[in-house]
Parts: sequence; structure tokens; C-alpha cells
Amino acid sequence: MNLKDNTEIIKTSESLKRGMIEYIEPGETEYTESDVEKCMSLINNFLDNMSKSNSKEHGMESVKNVVLSLNDLNENCEHELIETDQREQIGDIIILAGYLKGYNDRNEDTTEEWRDW
Repeated sequence: MNLKDNTEIIKTSESLKRGMIEYIEPGETEYTESDVEKCMSLINNFLDNMSKSNSKEHGMESVKNVVLSLNDLNENCEHELIETDQREQIGDIIILAGYLKGYNDRNEDTTEEWRDW
């Protein structure tokens, strides 16, 4: 199962990226389009890892790793990259990926334990 082929994940990812880029105000925003690309790359790598995972334990390790990496990226962007809308969209992608693999319930926030954003 390739999670990056899931229609809902594609739609949410595209909306997430578009929203972060549209919010950029040169000289005022503490992040750049390069930071947005890093964020999307972290999410895509997570989706690849989840697609290949074969156990809940491995899947939750992937969740932990992406959340901690996103924490670091957001901190480097003065906590401006991941605002409320982005937090919800990223959470939706991560939770849906786990749900599609059978690792969690659809409404179970698997990011909460590690999430700073």
C-alpha cells in the first residue's frame, strides 16, 4: 500500500503546502519556501516509511520520528511554519496514514505525545 496515492492524503498535502506558501511575507515571515519544502519532504518520507511498515510498533516509531523532526523545523522557523491550520492538516495526514495501516482509530491523535506545534 502506497499511502502517497491516497486521495485524501494527496488533497490535504496539497492544501497544506499551498497554505504555508501563501502565508509567506518576505522580510516578515520567519520561514521560506525552502522550509515549506523541508516540511513536505519530512511528511513524504514519513508516508514512505509508513507504507513499508509491517507493525504498529514500527509505524508509531515513524510517527514519533516525523513529529520530532517537525518540532525541530518549526522551532528553527520561530514557531511560525506550523500554525493551527497546518497543525490540523499535518495531524490529519499522520493519523489517516496510521488508520489506513490499521495502527490507530481514525480520531486517535497519535502525534500528541511528542508534538510541540
